[in-house]
Amino acid sequence: MAGRPYRIAGLDWAVLWDEAAGTHVYVRDADIVMLGGRILFAGRAAELPAEYASLPADIDGSGLMAMPGLVDVHSHPATEPMNRGLFDELGSPGLYYSSLYEYMPVFRSDAASKPDCARVAYAEMLLSGVTTVVDLSTPWAGWLDVAAESGLRVCVAPMFRSASWTTTNGHTVTYSWDEAAGRRALAQALDLIDAAAAHGCGRLTGMVAPAQIDTCTAELLQDSFAAAARRGVPWQIHAAQSIVEFHEITRRHGVTPVQWLDRLGVLAPHSIVGHGIFLDDHPSTPWHTKTDLAVLAGRDAAIAHCPTVFARRGYALRDFGRYRAAGVRIGIGTDTYPHTMLDDLRLAAYLGRIQAGAPDAASTRAVFEAATV
Repeated sequence: MAGRPYRIAGLDWAVLWDEAAGTHVYVRDADIVMLGGRILFAGRAAELPAEYASLPADIDGSGLMAMPGLVDVHSHPATEPMNRGLFDELGSPGLYYSSLYEYMPVFRSDAASKPDCARVAYAEMLLSGVTTVVDLSTPWAGWLDVAAESGLRVCVAPMFRSASWTTTNGHTVTYSWDEAAGRRALAQALDLIDAAAAHGCGRLTGMVAPAQIDTCTAELLQDSFAAAARRGVPWQIHAAQSIVEFHEITRRHGVTPVQWLDRLGVLAPHSIVGHGIFLDDHPSTPWHTKTDLAVLAGRDAAIAHCPTVFARRGYALRDFGRYRAAGVRIGIGTDTYPHTMLDDLRLAAYLGRIQAGAPDAASTRAVFEAATV
C-alpha cells in the first residue's frame, strides 16, 4: 500500500464539510480517499473520480460512519489523571469553593508519573474521537516523544509563569514572584516549541502558553505574545477562570481580566482565553462595565470552553449561544478526568441551553462545529 492512496469504501454515513453551505452535511454511501495525511476525496461513492475507482477497499465502510476528528483546545494530560476526580467536591469556602489555591498544589504528579499520565489521557481522547489536542503542561522529560507515539496531532503548549500561588488560611491568596525564573521558563518553552515543529513525526506543533493571567508580569505576557506572533503560532492563557482571579486583577489594575489583556495588547485572532467564564457581566463577578464580551469579539479572540470541570464546581459559561451570537469564537476542551471529549460536547450543549433557557441556544450543530471547524 506504500505510495498509493488509501480508500475507505461504502461508508453508511459520512459527516462532511460543505464549504458552499458553510456547514456539515450527512452523506450516505460515501467513499474517502487519502494519501500521506491528505484527504484526496470525500463524498458520495457514485461521485468517486475515475482515477480512484480502481483502488481496492482498504476498509469496508458498511455499517460505519466517518466524521471529522475532534479538536481538543485545552487539556492537561500530564497531570489531570492524577488529580481530577480526587478533589472535584472539595474547595475552599473562603475562596468561592475554588480548589486552585489550596487543594490542587497538593495533588501533583511527580516526574516519573507524567509519561503514564499523558499516555492515559491521550488514549482517552483517541477513544472519544479526538485527533488534535492542545497539551498545556509544564515541560517534562520525554514529552515530545510520548506525544509523537500517541498518533495524535499534538500542539505542545509548555506553560511558564512569573509567580506561584498559595493560601495559608483558606481565604486569601498570596503570590511568590520570581521574574527571572519566569524569563528562563519562557526561553525553555520557546525552545521546546521549536523542537516540536522540527520533530520527525510531522504531527507536532507548538503554542505559547503563559500559565495564568495573575501569575505573569505584564512584560512576560507581552513578550510571549510577540514571540508567538514571530513564530506564527497561537497564544493561550488561563484568564477569567476564577472569581478570586477576577478580584485580584481588578484590585491590581482597576479593570477586569479581559480588559487587562486588551490593555496589554495581547488579544488577537491567534489568542485563546481559557476559560473566559467570569466576565464583567457574569452574576458571580458583577462589575461597573458590561463590555468584556464585546472586547473579546472585537479582537476576534477565542475562548477555550471546558464545561465539565466547572460544572463539577457549580459554575458555567453564561452562555455558549450568547458568546457565539456576539461573534466570539469558541473551542471545546477536556480540562478534567476522564478526557472524554464527547461528554464535554454533550455538557456544553446541555449547559448552554440551561443557562439561556432555550433549546436552540446551543444546538448540536453549533457545538459540533466548535469542536471541528
